[in-house]
Amino acid sequence: MKRVKFYVCPDCGNILTATGGGELHCCGRKLEPLEARPADEDHAMTVQEIEEDWYITFPHPMRKEHFIRFAAYAATDRVLLVRLYPEQGSELRIPQLRGGGKLYLCCSRDGLFEIKL
Repeated sequence: MKRVKFYVCPDCGNILTATGGGELHCCGRKLEPLEARPADEDHAMTVQEIEEDWYITFPHPMRKEHFIRFAAYAATDRVLLVRLYPEQGSELRIPQLRGGGKLYLCCSRDGLFEIKL
């Protein structure tokens, strides 16, 4: 899962993932993989352990014109993806996965950000 790539269709908002080569298409157009970059202060995340879960918060607007599309955690053997929607809270809770990995946030305007957990 270290090679996981994320794709977002600009027309319908469909989210796709791939771990190998090839081309992905949606709504009649070829999709390019999103380039992940380290989270900046506008896309920072706070992760807390609560029971068996991670409680993740981020100080990001969740308006229709600017929001976090999805959060994903890529561990050594799996990817957990949570789709987020405008006007919902800027928080989520996911089960803790073993083996270390990366947490991704995809901003509708600024692209893909990552932090290592």
